[in-house]
Amino acid sequence: MSGNFDDDEPRWSGPRPGPDPGPAPPSPTTEAADPITSLGDAAAAPDPGSEGWDPRRDGDRRRPTTAEQAVPWLIGLLLGLTGIVVVLLALIFIGPDGVASLPSARPSASATSPASLGQSPVGSPSVVPTDAPTASPPPTFGALEMTFQARATATSPIRLSRRDFSTTADPAVIVEDPKGVERYAWAPDGRVGVAMISRRAVALVAGQQPRTLIDPVDALVFAADSTTVYGLRIARDGNTDRAEVLKIAFDTGATQILTTIAYPHPQIIADPPLREAQFADDGGVWRLYVAVDGSLVAWILGAPASYRIDPATGSFTQVDRQPVPWSPDQRSRISLAEALGTSTLTLLDKDGLAKASVKVIGLVSHIRWAGSNNEIVFTLGRQIGSEMRQDLFVWDLVDGKAPSALTSNGASFGAEWLGVLQSWLP
Repeated sequence: MSGNFDDDEPRWSGPRPGPDPGPAPPSPTTEAADPITSLGDAAAAPDPGSEGWDPRRDGDRRRPTTAEQAVPWLIGLLLGLTGIVVVLLALIFIGPDGVASLPSARPSASATSPASLGQSPVGSPSVVPTDAPTASPPPTFGALEMTFQARATATSPIRLSRRDFSTTADPAVIVEDPKGVERYAWAPDGRVGVAMISRRAVALVAGQQPRTLIDPVDALVFAADSTTVYGLRIARDGNTDRAEVLKIAFDTGATQILTTIAYPHPQIIADPPLREAQFADDGGVWRLYVAVDGSLVAWILGAPASYRIDPATGSFTQVDRQPVPWSPDQRSRISLAEALGTSTLTLLDKDGLAKASVKVIGLVSHIRWAGSNNEIVFTLGRQIGSEMRQDLFVWDLVDGKAPSALTSNGASFGAEWLGVLQSWLP
């Protein structure tokens, strides 16, 4: 609102009136008149102090007093001051981002309303402000903390356990089943895993009951994170086998078939028990890997070749061999040779030069690298009389010593370092 007058309001158009001299004293010859008649006569007669006030010209109104003349100016002054106050208040309360930074005007809850008592109105959900979610820190693991398969006794079903072998703590059983855990996969970040029981994959999350992820499936591997699992499902079609390559969401089990690979059905002949145990520990008949470039490699016993699959498009090509694990920094790998029941492990650099070598009696399987690049863990299978034994060993590649046994029960194998992404390369 401004301090200007509206053009439709009556305005003073004549000369500014002087001080009001008051009514003239009555003439001695003037008679008392009726009030109405005398008012009419006073309006018609010229006032000597009106400076030319003519009722016929200026209308039947009296000349305004000095107080009346001052009223419009006082109103204008007040309106002007009001405008200044409004501007100052606006400058005080408007934030640096303009009017949008001011809170919305909303009616406040009354003292007796449900909201003021901490209750929800009938039919309205309770809204409780919460802090913004924060990213979970990556888990930390012990120096020799691993998951592995084991039996309680020589004839017990295989179960999945976890232990930090740098401590004296007993292993913790993750999952066990009367049918036994055939194989398993663990996420590279160490948070979750998947176990296969009679071709049924169950998701493993700390503090939760195992739940079926997919059924059936024959091989599993995690992607570079814990959200995606890749699977291989085999079905026979006459003289042909068909391998479906699957992409599985870990949280929901939603499954997508990336591609299907057909090949002649192979004839498979079993080996002696120790060799069969080594073969199963290395992955069994159907194996699936995630290479360092994100592609998948499927190795299938008896198939004409291994297959390299692009998980983005599902396209695949044949490759000559299955991948081998390199150190996490991709500078070293382990070469394995066997002769007369003895295994030789040789540490090679990226140029193929030998850096260290060790011989162990028995068959080595399931070699995995530690995140430090300086240790490997492996399974060593041995035939002692009529008994077949498998135990876990760790080889420190720096101290030059022989591998050390982590277990001695004769029924532990297939260890995976927690929190380590294995580097699979051709």
